[in-house]
Amino acid sequence: MGLKLGAIPSDICGPDGDFEHALAVMQQDGLKYADIEWVWGKRVGTHTDEEHQAIKQLLIKYDIQAAVVGGFAFRDQSAQHIELGDATYQANIEEIKAQIELAKYLNCSQIRCLTFSRQMAIWGYHGADVRNAYHNRTWPKMLRLFEEPVRLAEDHGIDLLIETGVNTLLTSAYLTRKFVEDMGSSRFKILWDPANTLFHSETPYPDAYEELKDYIGHIHIKDGSVDIRKSIITSTNVGEGAMAPFMENIAEALTKDNYSGVVSLENFFVPDGGTLEEGYRQSVVGFKKLFGGEQR
Repeated sequence: MGLKLGAIPSDICGPDGDFEHALAVMQQDGLKYADIEWVWGKRVGTHTDEEHQAIKQLLIKYDIQAAVVGGFAFRDQSAQHIELGDATYQANIEEIKAQIELAKYLNCSQIRCLTFSRQMAIWGYHGADVRNAYHNRTWPKMLRLFEEPVRLAEDHGIDLLIETGVNTLLTSAYLTRKFVEDMGSSRFKILWDPANTLFHSETPYPDAYEELKDYIGHIHIKDGSVDIRKSIITSTNVGEGAMAPFMENIAEALTKDNYSGVVSLENFFVPDGGTLEEGYRQSVVGFKKLFGGEQR
């Protein structure tokens, strides 16, 4: 049996685009699992009950299963400027609660969360703790702030996935695994984006994979190149960027290790003079060739 393949509808049609058209495109490509992130210009956790019903009916119509209800809670927020119980924190908790309810309604067992905006150093020593690492308070504060989201996931029997993100505090396999292990919950797992960790100079395979493989709940695949010195990331067609040397090995390892989660194409690529959908249509060819797929 091959890997379960999916995509992100809003990375086909855009956050404001035609959700139904994106599902139809996925069906044509044989991608049977969807990350539900943005629908009709609204991010999940902000839709009405009627919109939830419409989302479910469209998924049924195109025979696509929701794999992850993707969330953006805590993204683009500084860990230094959010406090347990303040208005900003509570707004994020309410968004997570709404995502859990939508996931359950869609018979989906996973929601996604991100961590706070990246800071260069989480820990510092011999004076760097004061000058560069906020007195080494960030990590314990992050753990406290995530206690309630993890408890909510446990109470509802759903997995909370934390992503390895480019602009978040968890930019490496090491940091993400440490965060999950320090939280100590079987309901707290990892959404692995190997390109994101590669963009932070981490080798996706075997290094990052071996670090994370026991905790992976979902995977995002994209490709591109990065120039750290100039702080530039450029998206490419899948198989034509810096991820190219690693993808086949990752696919083989996932198959060998009986990975049961979904591998989703996360399309950022927009060809010169083209559209996001045209970038998807180019990338999905290499994605399916590299990762195969199963018949559900």
